[in-house]
Amino acid sequence: TRRGDTTLYLVSPMGTRTMILSRRPKDDDAKDGFTNWPFMTTHTWGENPIGKWRLIARFQGPGTHRGTLKKFSLMLHGTKEPPYVGIEPLLGHVNSKLEVVQTAHKRISP
Repeated sequence: TRRGDTTLYLVSPMGTRTMILSRRPKDDDAKDGFTNWPFMTTHTWGENPIGKWRLIARFQGPGTHRGTLKKFSLMLHGTKEPPYVGIEPLLGHVNSKLEVVQTAHKRISP
C-alpha cells in the first residue's frame, strides 16, 4: 500500500472521532511508512481521557490494501482539575462542546 493511500482516525473514550492523517494523492512512498511520525489533534480537549481509545486505519488506494501497524503510542496532555469549572456555555448554543463535556464529566465524577 502506498503511504499516501492511508487515512488514520483516533476515537476518544467519549466518542470524538478525529482524522489525524488524511490521504495524500502525491505521496507515492511504499517502503518507509510513518516511522516515528507524530500525529496531533486538539479535538478532544476538555474531554475525560479515561477509557478505551481506538486507532482506525483505512487503506483506500487501487488494488489490494494492506498495511502493518508495528508500534503506536498515545500521549495526552491536560490539567489535573477541569479548566472550565464555573464557565457557563453561551446561551443559544445547543449541545455546545463545553456543555457536552461538562455534562459527561458530571456523570463520571464521584
